[in-house]
Amino acid sequence: MRIFYLSILVLLLSGAARAGGGPADSAVKKIDSTENRIMSFLVHKNLGSFGYASGYAEDALNRSKKIGYTHGIAVALACQAAIAGHGNDQFMLSEKLARESLEWFDKTDDKYGITLAYYTLGFSLFAQSHFDEAVSYFQKARNEARRSGNRAEEVYMLSVTAEAYRERGDYARAFDTLQKCIQLAEELHDSGNLVKVQYNLMAELFMQIEDYASAEKYFRFVYGTGKPEQMEPWDVAVYAGLKARQHQYDSALYLLGTLDSARLQPAFMRTFLVTKGEYYLLREDYASALPYFLKSIASQREMNDRNQLMRCQEDLAKTYFGLHRDTTAFRYVREELALAQSTDAKQNIRDGCQLLYQLYDREKRTDSAYFYYRRYILLKDSVLNDQVKGRFASFGFEQKIRWLRQDKQLEDVCLRQEMMTKNLLIGGILVVLLFAGIYIWLIRLKRRNADHRRKRAEDELEIQRLEGERARAALQQRAKELEIQALRSQMNPHFIFNCLNAINRFILGHETEAASDYLTKFSRLMRMIMNHSRSAYISLADEIDILRLYLDMERLRFKDAFDYRIVIADELDADEIRIPPLLVQPFVENAVWHGLMHKEERGSLTIGFSANGDMLTCVVRDNGIGRKHAAQLKSKSVERHKSMGMEITAERMALLSGVDTSKPFFAIEDLYDEHGEPAGTQVTLTVRINYTAGEPAYS
Repeated sequence: MRIFYLSILVLLLSGAARAGGGPADSAVKKIDSTENRIMSFLVHKNLGSFGYASGYAEDALNRSKKIGYTHGIAVALACQAAIAGHGNDQFMLSEKLARESLEWFDKTDDKYGITLAYYTLGFSLFAQSHFDEAVSYFQKARNEARRSGNRAEEVYMLSVTAEAYRERGDYARAFDTLQKCIQLAEELHDSGNLVKVQYNLMAELFMQIEDYASAEKYFRFVYGTGKPEQMEPWDVAVYAGLKARQHQYDSALYLLGTLDSARLQPAFMRTFLVTKGEYYLLREDYASALPYFLKSIASQREMNDRNQLMRCQEDLAKTYFGLHRDTTAFRYVREELALAQSTDAKQNIRDGCQLLYQLYDREKRTDSAYFYYRRYILLKDSVLNDQVKGRFASFGFEQKIRWLRQDKQLEDVCLRQEMMTKNLLIGGILVVLLFAGIYIWLIRLKRRNADHRRKRAEDELEIQRLEGERARAALQQRAKELEIQALRSQMNPHFIFNCLNAINRFILGHETEAASDYLTKFSRLMRMIMNHSRSAYISLADEIDILRLYLDMERLRFKDAFDYRIVIADELDADEIRIPPLLVQPFVENAVWHGLMHKEERGSLTIGFSANGDMLTCVVRDNGIGRKHAAQLKSKSVERHKSMGMEITAERMALLSGVDTSKPFFAIEDLYDEHGEPAGTQVTLTVRINYTAGEPAYS
């Protein structure tokens, strides 16, 4: 997983780089600047070319030695070690430089950059199959990361520790370590890359134990449909190997064909060659596989990458076995077994014993065949016993719900599918009935609006016939009340259609429990609205009940993306105060849709009611994206939502107060944090307190 190692190196180099520090003379400052230049080049050039960085590191080392700058020598050597190991696959040179770097770090109290030295030394030892020593240096690097408070770096160090356990054949410890990595990565609330790296490693671990179905699931969790353009070259090769092991040869060949071998870097070319050879080996096309393995093993020996060397030796032994060239097969399998025993790579020892058993059995050398067969069976049980398989399976089961939710693929057992279908059918019938009831109610509302308008016209004609200012004023007041009822009737269908769309989306998304919960809350809310539909005023307590129910519905619809809190001042008697129905709801709805809906983090909404003399004040405050950012989204549906909510409410209050709409009864304030960035919106509504359903007025 080449890109994984490179991402670790970027992280370490970024952490090692710092401005200033050390002695104050200009020569040391120039060396520190050169070191920072190395770090910046490697990070921002995406590790594309290590040649230039190598030159900078050499310059920093020479300058540091010239003036005796101990810390400069240590960091420069650590950079050279990283370049040798990751850029050129010169693992023995990388080990030598990293050890020399740590010797210089021991001579100074300035430990900036020592994490890089520990990690690079561990990586070079890991590549040479010195697993125990590699794990010890990864642990030291992790301790340094924990000491500096870098949680992401700590997760990476734990990940490479799991890699070392996996290559050593200690699958149980590899599994436990990766589980801890996933837990820590998810606790960091990372954007997703750090978590996906751990799942990618988990997929490769499942490949090692030949659980290809689980490995496929983890790869798809990371890469979705598995398109090559979404993957790094290293992962394309690994995924191609997985497809070949599942006998999906066409898919494997297609994935390998997306890699341009003429443009691959030497460090990756050797992996591409062995993967292509294994494709032919699995198809038992031994003649085609052989040239790829021979080219790859030459590179592995030159670079002393023992993990990949053992892999090539095993593949060559299998290839020569298939070609019935047993003498050569014996030579490669013995080389692999000797190397595996020296590094205690249990799975390679197991595979070597299996091959020797097969070779001796074909030559009718029964005693030797039986000896290696027994060793193979013992090692097989040791490397991969039923308990370890069970732990992998349990982990996969725990993650199944996450895959179903994020990939929207319902692959549950038959009983669950039948229950889900039944629930969907029942929910669909209820929704149809609800739609029919709402449609009838809307027709009645439409007729009522027509009656209101007709009655208003009749009253206006009556006013013209009546003489005297008192009779005219009474009729004008009646016309205003009818207009308020008509406006409220316009507002109800608008809110209803939004709720129905939400229920429809839950049903289409097969979220039956959420649809049922939402439908129950919606029914309660509709009952409350219908109960108050004939009233010009309701109690503040009823308005707050409507707000709570509405906000519970919105939180359910947006997956608990925000929290809310309603605060009522002690001096208020909510049961006695009377206000127009749905007075506050449009502003709360505006805060949710405009401010909190587009916020990436968890949102917060506060609604406060207080009294100042004979005035009732309601403050709606959210920590959303702010009006300026919301305006940039240019959502036409949101604009219509705003006009039908806040504008209708403004017209209602204007009619109640008897003044024109140029004087608003609410004020909107944009909120900013200490850095001047938008931090939400605050709306303040002010009406006169009424205890007998009188007419509220502006402040």
